[in-house]
Amino acid sequence: MKKYTKVIITLLALFLGLSLLPAGPAGTAGEVVRNEDIKETAGKLEIPRNTTVNGNITLNLGELTVFGIVNGNVASNMGQINIIGDVNGDVEADMGQIVISGRVSGDVKAHMGEVVVDGSVGGNVFADLGAVKVSGGIGGNINSGFGELLIDGTVAGDVNSKGGDIIINGIVEGDVVLEQGLVELGPKAVVSGRIYVGRGLVKKAESALVGSVEIGEEPAATGLQDAEGVEGYRFEGIDGNFFDNIVEQVGGSLDRAFRNISYMPHMSRTRDWVFWPYPVIGFYGNIARGFVNILIMFALAVLTYALFPAQVKAASSAFITKTGPVIGLGLLAAFLAIPLMILLAITIIGIPLILVEIIFLAAALILGYTGLANLVGSRIVTTASAKAEVNPFGAIALGVLILGLIRMIPLIGLLITLVVYILAIGAALATLFGISRPAAPEAESQ
Repeated sequence: MKKYTKVIITLLALFLGLSLLPAGPAGTAGEVVRNEDIKETAGKLEIPRNTTVNGNITLNLGELTVFGIVNGNVASNMGQINIIGDVNGDVEADMGQIVISGRVSGDVKAHMGEVVVDGSVGGNVFADLGAVKVSGGIGGNINSGFGELLIDGTVAGDVNSKGGDIIINGIVEGDVVLEQGLVELGPKAVVSGRIYVGRGLVKKAESALVGSVEIGEEPAATGLQDAEGVEGYRFEGIDGNFFDNIVEQVGGSLDRAFRNISYMPHMSRTRDWVFWPYPVIGFYGNIARGFVNILIMFALAVLTYALFPAQVKAASSAFITKTGPVIGLGLLAAFLAIPLMILLAITIIGIPLILVEIIFLAAALILGYTGLANLVGSRIVTTASAKAEVNPFGAIALGVLILGLIRMIPLIGLLITLVVYILAIGAALATLFGISRPAAPEAESQ
């Protein structure tokens, strides 16, 4: 008996001794702590789950994903930010998308891009241009410039927007203030404060709960209607500063994005407005004007992709899978555009439709151009680096740059640009503005 007792005591002592020993390499080998700021020029940057960064992270032209912990701020210029872990600071993106499925303790700011919150944000959410979708929780306020707000989660503060639709089927503990647009409350919506719309409409489900509703000016609804009420609407008149504010937001976002890119010349980055660093005169003036056009087209392309990524991808595929319809519809639109305008002008009654035609062609051009830039940039990157997956914002940036440089070539550049515009419109029309998705080349060949 004593023999077994000694064995048991020995095993217990050995077990206790091992448990009190400090953790060896096996316990700490996977943990990484980086006490530094991280700045990357371009590409794809990931912070692994077992990594803690005690500093700020900045990425230009690329996709940034945080699986681990960042005790600092996270910023991106012309790219995408994915927060799956924890960020104990602010998250900011210029001309890009922010997707949060983890936790952010500070503020979230997006300039010309979409914000998706499936996790939690402790601070406020700011969005200049682009949609905000909340299915998680926000501890502060939502401040939007111009873009759609979809709230299925919880917002502890107020919701403010200058223009657009605010669709709520979650909880807003503060007030909802909209300058111009539509506020729609779903059956599960709860707004503890008041809803104020300066100029627009409020659509409320019967089971929705709201403190009070106030409308400064309710415009006539001339859109489609159904039995339950207004399905769509348009304003009889829009204040002139509405579009001025949009232009100001675009300009400010571009200025911040390009000035913060580390590899730009120091003189360009320190100017108040990087679009016009030199007088537009002579040869150098034409070069400057060409780069201004590149910046403008890039801004439009990034915004288009941020708002309509599936439609842009469909347009990109159309150049390969529907080459014939793209060329045919593009040429048809080019030949019929001016005669149709003349015909509408002759009829007098059709004069307002001229503006509709112009907007239609402009929208088709921007969508198709973005799709072509994405295709060109993706092909170059995959050919040069043999990468199977390409960041769309980087591909669009490269594609717009190449198309813009071609346009700057005397005479030939203008002709090629004309062909590009015709094909861009044709791609949008061939896919019905991205609604009709082209079949894969393999499927067509069978």
